[in-house]
Amino acid sequence: MAAIVLALSVSKKTFSQMPNQIPKNISLEYQLEKEAAGVAVSDDGRVFLALPRGGENHQLPSVVEMAGQKMVAFPNSEINKNVNSDYKNHLVSVLGITLYKNTLWILDQGKRAGIDGIPDGSTKVVAVDINTKKVIKNIPIPKPFFRESIQLNDLRYDPTHGKEGMIYITNNGFSKPDQSLIVLDVASGELREVFKDIPEVSPVKGFISYVEGKPHVLNFDKPTMPQGGVNGIELSKDFKKLIWTTPTNPDYYSISTDKISDFTLTDFDLRKEIKWEGKIVSNGGIAIDEEGSIYFGDASRYSIIKKDTQGNVSLVAYDPRLIWPDGMAVKNGFLYVTIGQWHRLPNMNDGKDLRTQPYQVLKIPLNN
Repeated sequence: MAAIVLALSVSKKTFSQMPNQIPKNISLEYQLEKEAAGVAVSDDGRVFLALPRGGENHQLPSVVEMAGQKMVAFPNSEINKNVNSDYKNHLVSVLGITLYKNTLWILDQGKRAGIDGIPDGSTKVVAVDINTKKVIKNIPIPKPFFRESIQLNDLRYDPTHGKEGMIYITNNGFSKPDQSLIVLDVASGELREVFKDIPEVSPVKGFISYVEGKPHVLNFDKPTMPQGGVNGIELSKDFKKLIWTTPTNPDYYSISTDKISDFTLTDFDLRKEIKWEGKIVSNGGIAIDEEGSIYFGDASRYSIIKKDTQGNVSLVAYDPRLIWPDGMAVKNGFLYVTIGQWHRLPNMNDGKDLRTQPYQVLKIPLNN
């Protein structure tokens, strides 16, 4: 009898240690018809979302600005048309966006579901003035530099290097291991790929994770969870350090922007400059606040984790809706998070499409 009582006591204690939903006042900010990936928020609270066509070749705009619950094509409807020609002048399939001052930098990965290949002209970086809605830059990422196995995932803009700044891009890799970082000189349009397939940007063999409560092992031949390499990318607030994460690798890294922006340095020399930042769980994008703390999404625990500049970690959010925290942005005391359903695609579920509408964007208060 004592053994039974003891067992019940232990069970109750174990259950009570599970975290409650925190914070209580997470807002379901947007409910969308199509899945959002990247998110960017201006100082005055304007919210921009990327709606890629890689999971579904939809006819909605690929970049929108939210007006209440309404999606408005940004910067206009014409550039967002889903076309089969004149790719260089249209947003084909946008995954990553980032905002610096009044300029929205847009990464067009060019991949659309159900269409073989990625046509030349599709892949590019576009800059738009959010006030005038004028395109101020359209920088191609052309073949043969671009290859079909590259997945242009996310980007950040560095105003402190180059005549007009530098763009850093994560290549997550399509269909087979092919991952790297890409550096773009905004003024010249010159492109450079670095760290191709090195361990610091690559999946770890045998990596295991939980998605919606079920364990999954990295398997390129029969994927049951999103595969691929380097994904999340962020710059320190002083623009001196570039940080990146890999969903299928528990280690994350950084490098000095003085180094990675220097096209005269060899890839071999740059590898020596990579700094191991520690271990973390990060299944998608990452974000940074004004104090320099970094936010990581942990789908395996339905959580958002914060790591401050002193290396201390804390739980920012725990919520059953955080099934795949994807794009993230911090602004005005809130963390905006797009909720992905990439793991529910048919190619990871024996041909069954498990995605459900509406797609969600959460707004999490950070000052509770």
